[in-house]
Amino acid sequence: MSQIKSPCIKICRQDSNGVCFGCQRTTEEIGNWSLYNDDEKKEVLKKARNRSNAPDTSSGVFFR
Repeated sequence: MSQIKSPCIKICRQDSNGVCFGCQRTTEEIGNWSLYNDDEKKEVLKKARNRSNAPDTSSGVFFR
């Protein structure tokens, strides 16, 4: 069983690039989290730490 817990902090809103404001994961990463092994989860967490959110370019609003 995986020792790495989901980084979800229950702020489940995405920016215009499909990146969650709460955990900084992409929609694909969130959906596949339970399928990833620990090494894959570590890689996702590493990528998420380096992401920043973008506003919706069509409306200027940060939430979809």
